[in-house]
Amino acid sequence: MAISENAGLVLPLRRTVAFVGFLRRHPTILFGLAVLLVAILVALVSPYLLPDSKAINPIYRLRPPGADFFFGTDHLGRSILSRSLNGTRVSLAVGILVAVVVTLAGVTIGLLSGFLRRLDSIVMRVMDGIMAIPGVLLAIALMSLFGSSLQNVVIAISIPEIPRMARLVRSAVLSIREQPYIDAAITNGTRLPRLLWRHVLPNTVAPVLVQATYVFASAMILEAVLSFLGAGTPPEVASWGNMMAEGRQYLQRAPWMTAFPGVLLAFLVLTVNVVGDALRDAIDPRLAGRQK
Repeated sequence: MAISENAGLVLPLRRTVAFVGFLRRHPTILFGLAVLLVAILVALVSPYLLPDSKAINPIYRLRPPGADFFFGTDHLGRSILSRSLNGTRVSLAVGILVAVVVTLAGVTIGLLSGFLRRLDSIVMRVMDGIMAIPGVLLAIALMSLFGSSLQNVVIAISIPEIPRMARLVRSAVLSIREQPYIDAAITNGTRLPRLLWRHVLPNTVAPVLVQATYVFASAMILEAVLSFLGAGTPPEVASWGNMMAEGRQYLQRAPWMTAFPGVLLAFLVLTVNVVGDALRDAIDPRLAGRQK
């Protein structure tokens, strides 16, 4: 009994050690993940440490950055720092939710489409039709139908991104299903759900993980674009797009209203993209061979 318990602990320990070693060999990924973790912690803790982002005080309207207000105030006297950190929470929530939804839907569609040839042509034509429409225009059209809310923003951004994930997974499955071990599993009578789960899906994890980081970054940008155009989160929600939309009217008088949320958005998107690029270089054996 003790041997089985020790054996059950060895595998998780080995995986933990391997993961730590992987991060040590790729410090860029470690740095990016650390920045994202700090951003998440700040977004969660900031409402309890900073003034209310919705508190209006006309006396302090359009105050420049200083000791009282580090990022200045907007046209209603609200703290730009509080609203910017609240926007971090909105952007991270949208990015994470969209990445999860797109990954689950895209992987499912890609697995079935790539392995079931009769289904392939129908599903891929639908995916091609969605990809033919620019993502921003499709998201705006969906938001006009669904209405302005954070949940609808996630849905509107996810739908244009799903075909790209699905096609990526499908291309990997088309190559995997021709491998000898797949034929051996089919010959042994392995059922389709188990075949896809045990033999096909694990071999698609690497490209899916990299693509998910790009979806994460793209979702944050698209959420800001939608909010900037007035088709995203409600105006009362402090998101970076809403803040930049409000700040454009005071661009010459109070440039900090637009500058700070814009810089935070650019920095966070750049961090996610750097993690994605480093992850791709670390996972892809061809790129790893070149680096050696």
